[in-house]
Amino acid sequence: MMMKLTGRLLTAALLSVTAAGCQGEEPTTSTGDSLATQEAKAERTCIEGFEGIKNCATGRATLTKTGKSIAVSNLTNVKTDGFSSEFPRAVDWVLKTELGGVGAAGQGFTLAARDGDQVVSTISVQPGKDRDQVTLRPSFTGRSGGSPFTVNLWRGNMLMNSHYFEPDYGVGSVWYQIHIGLTRYDFGFKNHGMGSSMFGRVAPGACSWTFRGTGDAFTLNVDGKPVSGDFLEIVEDIGDGHYPYTGFSSIDVKAAASTFNILGESTVAAK
Repeated sequence: MMMKLTGRLLTAALLSVTAAGCQGEEPTTSTGDSLATQEAKAERTCIEGFEGIKNCATGRATLTKTGKSIAVSNLTNVKTDGFSSEFPRAVDWVLKTELGGVGAAGQGFTLAARDGDQVVSTISVQPGKDRDQVTLRPSFTGRSGGSPFTVNLWRGNMLMNSHYFEPDYGVGSVWYQIHIGLTRYDFGFKNHGMGSSMFGRVAPGACSWTFRGTGDAFTLNVDGKPVSGDFLEIVEDIGDGHYPYTGFSSIDVKAAASTFNILGESTVAAK
């Protein structure tokens, strides 16, 4: 069954999938840099964000505190430009954002959750040939070779649609709202240690990516019938006998955009 997705909440970009056990990329430094110089550079590119979370710029991006928000600028390449949020080991993360110019750039954004250097999960939205066509690509590592996942669409507390996908499957989507100006939405990542999601049962140790908007922020076209909602949940199926993650310590965000404002960020600490 082909499922199409319309989301004011979604943008598009290609993210390379990393399997469990792989190491994160080490920062590139010039061989002529002294240790003191490298440390000074690292200090300049990191700031204390919301709730004490450490935000560090990556690639050519810069971070600037602007009153009640943090502006992330110089986002031209989705493969390199963005920031990394670092925090004590957590089981839940939420980023409140305001984006502009993502559609015009044609690259979108990517997210990656890490536990130290080990990648736990990634997600991207890759643009297609047509202006509004994108492909949502999540990757989970709880199973060897990658975990299958379920896409749930909610309106309030009501489940509007649910569909199961095999690992590395690209979910066909339609994306339009991001082309008309600033878009307000929330990103989320969670490890379900207690065996339930916000709205339903999830296997203990499974991870999920979430996107929240307002009103009918998302529309799924399932078998030719449009269904709308305000909360999109992409949940890992790790299965019995597979390795569950119990937490994560950082989220990498990369994007190509003219405007990327962090309006808030929070975590729930792992026990």
